[in-house]
Amino acid sequence: MFMKIILVFLGLCAVSAIFAQTAEKRVYINPSFGGYRVTTDPNNINNTPFMFEGKIGTDIGKHGIIGLQFSRVHQNTMVSGLFWQQPVAGPVSLNRYGKLTHQITALGVFYERIFPLGKRVDLFPSAYIQYLDFKEVEKGNVIFVTDSSMTYERKTFNNYSARVGVNFNMQYKLGKSFAITMRLLQIDCRIWDESRKNISGELPFLIGVKFSY
Repeated sequence: MFMKIILVFLGLCAVSAIFAQTAEKRVYINPSFGGYRVTTDPNNINNTPFMFEGKIGTDIGKHGIIGLQFSRVHQNTMVSGLFWQQPVAGPVSLNRYGKLTHQITALGVFYERIFPLGKRVDLFPSAYIQYLDFKEVEKGNVIFVTDSSMTYERKTFNNYSARVGVNFNMQYKLGKSFAITMRLLQIDCRIWDESRKNISGELPFLIGVKFSY
């Protein structure tokens, strides 16, 4: 609960910073699309789901931007194998055929710092703190011999309350108010409700555009 109160407070501060800007400050809008790791399990071969991320921010200082950040990860994977509830007796096994859906939704605030590398190329690390909702839903059919005997559905909630971290991005400026952005690396710490922490280095690949006015 304390973490959620902090997140709400930081979000309100970011909103105030955006809407209380002076005429000299700019607004930045940065949507991105790409693939992203859904889990820290290195044995998961299906860990490059689709991801969308949106940022809106404003200047803070000479080379900084602060604002709100939203991200959404979604992936569907076909699954099959033995059903976890097997008959007590008999030679026939129950098999399941279904679809496993991973979903991550995150909302929070970010601060990024711009480091010019050339006339058009910039590096901008971005630190963030977000509320995180992670769940998995599997549903499908249970097959008895060759007939579908019933359907099933089960849900897993990982009970994350927040995540903090930093990602590393680059941008190529095509004009004064337009740039192409790319993310290649992220260090992420997910904080569980039980006060456990899950720290990982992740390799997203996000391509986006940044508008400013």
